[in-house]
Amino acid sequence: MAKVVVLRGGHSMERDVSFVTGKRVERALERLGHEVHPLDIEETTTERLIALAPDAAFICLHGPGGEDGTVQALLETLAIPYTGSGPLSSIRCMDKDYAKRALRAAGVETPPFRTFLRRAMNEMGAAAALDLAAASLGYPLAVKPAREGSSFGLSRVEGSDGLLEAVYEAFGYDAKIILERWTEGPEVSVPMLESVGGEPEVLGLVEIRPREGEYDFQAKYTPGATDFAIPAEVPDSVAARLRETALTTYRTLGCSGFARIDTIVEEGVPKVLDVKTIPGFTETSTFPLAAEAAGMSFEELVEKILSVALKDETVKL
Repeated sequence: MAKVVVLRGGHSMERDVSFVTGKRVERALERLGHEVHPLDIEETTTERLIALAPDAAFICLHGPGGEDGTVQALLETLAIPYTGSGPLSSIRCMDKDYAKRALRAAGVETPPFRTFLRRAMNEMGAAAALDLAAASLGYPLAVKPAREGSSFGLSRVEGSDGLLEAVYEAFGYDAKIILERWTEGPEVSVPMLESVGGEPEVLGLVEIRPREGEYDFQAKYTPGATDFAIPAEVPDSVAARLRETALTTYRTLGCSGFARIDTIVEEGVPKVLDVKTIPGFTETSTFPLAAEAAGMSFEELVEKILSVALKDETVKL
């Protein structure tokens, strides 16, 4: 059995979700017989990690500070094995602008987008380019922070009258925002999981069906607010394309251990919206739901992720 630090909490907007994920992982690790030490992120984190000298860290942090390579780089400096992707991959996936550019260069479909920086808006008058960018993409638009999760700061904009308000809303969460053409179609989440010494595999295809409106924060974390079809009810040809797209995305962005690829299937073509290197493990999260549908208990899922971290001797990107 291993001594495992479970990192949860942090300072992002997803702090509360991180605690829920962390608590579920802690309990699973305890049931598996591991020595578990929950640890919130604070100023004394480095000293406590050095004092504990764990065999591994199970990262349950969401959002900035957890998924952006910060804690991953610290753990590598301390020579502590950890779950999930490395610093560079975490940076790429956390920033939707970086991720979408890398995917587009690799030939992976992602909705057309434009990127705006708050500094450019303030110093270079880039606000004048907003209408041009929106017109080139076409309405409706999604306006969202480039480096936030759980749909924080996301707005659907139907026309030019609502554009500026949505932009200011998104800038309230991040200094970089994205305007993205709104994509219609089935929303399918694709969890990816590695085995010790094995290749990444698709755990399942999860079709997301909010009962009311969009798949926002409330729909994600309120039990009963969203229905899930596992496997996704899409034609076999589309299912094959989803698996291929998810695998290519995972490899292109250099992910390790596990990740979740979020897509919209538009006219039979998967379009990648987001990649989560530390997906939620709450009761309503798609990753553990996919594992359960595949016949894997939550404890088995946690043990498999931890085993890869303990045995992985490769350099993470």
